[in-house]
Amino acid sequence: MTKTALLFVFAALCLAPRAGAAGYDAFKTADEAALKPFARDIGALLGSGSNQTARPLGFSGFDIGVRAAAQFNPARGDTVLKKNNTFGLGLVQAEIGMPYRVDGFVRGGVYEGLAVAGGGLRYGLWNVSDEKNKINAMITGMADMAVHRYFSALHFSTSLVCSMNVPVVAPYVGVGFDFTRLEAQVNDDPSIAGKKVSVSEPRFTAGVRAKINLGYLGCGVTYTNERMLAGASAGFRF
Repeated sequence: MTKTALLFVFAALCLAPRAGAAGYDAFKTADEAALKPFARDIGALLGSGSNQTARPLGFSGFDIGVRAAAQFNPARGDTVLKKNNTFGLGLVQAEIGMPYRVDGFVRGGVYEGLAVAGGGLRYGLWNVSDEKNKINAMITGMADMAVHRYFSALHFSTSLVCSMNVPVVAPYVGVGFDFTRLEAQVNDDPSIAGKKVSVSEPRFTAGVRAKINLGYLGCGVTYTNERMLAGASAGFRF
């Protein structure tokens, strides 16, 4: 357990977004054309990296950990964030197992003035199997609220995740869909303040998760909005 705890602390420190400053304050001077591309980037961060396994926790099971996502370049037309600049988001996530292969989870965090709170449910599509090389599948529904002093965003997502029971390091793949509604709260242009835009994008993810006693480490990549993101996780799963 000591070894696992040390690994968890080390991973948690490393998973805090190491990207350059996102520069959300530049939203104050954004023009109308930048709103939808910026909304897509916010939705991509919120939708990525929430799940790295398709195995339900089981009744009274528990998972506590950190999740991080980093996008390597803003979407085309997003003039709020710096071009060719990596930006990211880190969250704490807690999950609990419920009857009938259902897991519930909540998550939240604050980074660079952007506060995020959300949660959702997962459902295992068939009876859980821990047999070697067997595949589990799970669907997820999630909602998040992101608030900054210059804008707010409401994010909804659905996902299908499959993972294979491989000892120590288990692969997973997923496909999802993100819907994001962005509202400008403050802008130098009075015609933009209060304006709302909505965007939706498919999302494709693949990665691996390593189990270390009761702890785990995970990493993966996501493709959405014509951009690549990296995701990582660390935590304890009981």
